[in-house]
Amino acid sequence: MHGLILVLFLALLSSRAEADDSWMLHDDSQVGRVDITIDQADLDWAYANVWSDSMHVCTVRFRNALLDTVMTPVGFRLRGNTSRTSAKKSFKLKFDEYLDGLEFFDEDALNLNGEHNDPAIARSKIAWDLMQRAGMRASRASHSEVWINGNFYGLYVSVEHIDKEWLRKRFADSSGNLWKCLWPADLNWLGSDPEAYKLLVNDRRVYELKTNEELDDYGALQRLVRVLTQTPPAALRDSLESVLAIEDVLEVMAVDVLLGNWDDYRFLRNNYYLYHDPSSDLMHFIPYDYDNNMGID
Repeated sequence: MHGLILVLFLALLSSRAEADDSWMLHDDSQVGRVDITIDQADLDWAYANVWSDSMHVCTVRFRNALLDTVMTPVGFRLRGNTSRTSAKKSFKLKFDEYLDGLEFFDEDALNLNGEHNDPAIARSKIAWDLMQRAGMRASRASHSEVWINGNFYGLYVSVEHIDKEWLRKRFADSSGNLWKCLWPADLNWLGSDPEAYKLLVNDRRVYELKTNEELDDYGALQRLVRVLTQTPPAALRDSLESVLAIEDVLEVMAVDVLLGNWDDYRFLRNNYYLYHDPSSDLMHFIPYDYDNNMGID
């Protein structure tokens, strides 16, 4: 019976319904349960090679009061930065890793964050909830128990992954370029050649293009930096409004100040996304990673 349910579910996923059912995955009125079944040798390898982003095949069962669904094959790996060396790891589940276009309740991926510095396992969830209630473009989050190979790994915060599917739910035009910006993403002037903004630190791009990778076009990012850094102060406001959705930036920075989030653009030049919306020709500032706030140092 379970096999038939799985086959029917995969067929449903491959045809993709018009309705967005992702709310059931992110419903935070309850604590869901995620069961991951993975070859023990692959899990051991991931824990022995914490800095690797290599994917391993697994099966995932997600349960809450709204759904009870099994999906396979799913990609599994460790995620995060400092959390990789902590006892409680964080994980990424990639639903379309092995079957292109496959989605899990209208999601391509899901982040399971262990919140290793937060004994309450609540701070990032509060941050995401605050942004949701303020009407900001921000990820949804909920709590989930995580079990791997029948062993309880703890309470986690399940956070919506920022990708093209995320953009589709929030922008009329989701075809633009999305950059993931990590330290030292200071938006400093590197010259008029867009190629200069493909700089590498620790074998990764500081401004990592996550959509339209085949074109690898950094022109919109270079234009934003040029206006930010090369415009005379008297003309900066008007010039910025022509390339940047300023309200987005102000909202995110207000939340960061309110919550005492220091692992951000203001302090560490870290943890944000930029999305160039082709319909408006504006760059949008998107919040990311809120495990270091409200007293976490």
